[in-house]
Amino acid sequence: MALTPTVRLKFLSIYMREARLKAGVEPKEVAKLLGRDTTRVTKMERGREGLTPGDAKMLLDRYDVHTEEQKAEIVELARTRSQRGRWLGHRATVPMEQRPYYDFEVDSNLIRHYGSELVPGLLQTEAYMRAMLDRSPRTEPASVDDIVTTRLERQEVMFRRHPAEVGFVVSESCLRRVFGGNAVMHEQMLHLDSVSRRSNVRLQILPFDSMGVGNAFAFTLLRIPAPASAPPLDMVYVENLHDADYLDGHTEVAAYGNLWSSLTADALGLEQSRRFIKVVAQQYA
Repeated sequence: MALTPTVRLKFLSIYMREARLKAGVEPKEVAKLLGRDTTRVTKMERGREGLTPGDAKMLLDRYDVHTEEQKAEIVELARTRSQRGRWLGHRATVPMEQRPYYDFEVDSNLIRHYGSELVPGLLQTEAYMRAMLDRSPRTEPASVDDIVTTRLERQEVMFRRHPAEVGFVVSESCLRRVFGGNAVMHEQMLHLDSVSRRSNVRLQILPFDSMGVGNAFAFTLLRIPAPASAPPLDMVYVENLHDADYLDGHTEVAAYGNLWSSLTADALGLEQSRRFIKVVAQQYA
């Protein structure tokens, strides 16, 4: 399976952490074996720092991982964990804290996003993007074209040969907050209606008069198929003004999964959502 370097590093960190815990080896011993401090071991086990193939093999031997096939898969992840030039050109405009997410999204086969105030990036038209960026105090005018190109590239995850299954719950606020005037918003509503008809996309609207309470912030649930026969990686991405959180703990993922189930239950059904979008589109016409 071809995976982006970020995702390969993440799987490497998970496998190494699980092997260490199963063997009952303390992080301080790992640090001694690697000639590092425990802080760097923690970073390695969180997918923020890599391992050489030799170090990976040495640790797997210490962890008593005897299955040669499993050992070979993990060492291969260490060998191909990096790739130069991925964030040059127009992709250089992606903030450092968001770059891992772009790779996680590419390799996901299931994406579920809740949008609270803005039309989700995977659903935005180019005109909507540009209007939104024009109003952002953090955007340099010279970088707008590069940002738009990168964001449009992201949308390929829904249209490639084997597209991801993508679900959206979008608050009515996203449809009502105007960027670029009525013409831009009318085009955006028609685009939402069009994309919602794809077999791999589920789009639900959470109207203001819903019985549910909604959610104050956007979040994304991702599922990434693992190499070989290992279980998939489920994770949550939550972004704020200056940072981004990548949560993959079972308790955290389960909590957001429950929140997602509640939002989908409170939102309009698929056909009702399309009718709602068409009404809003007419209001912008």
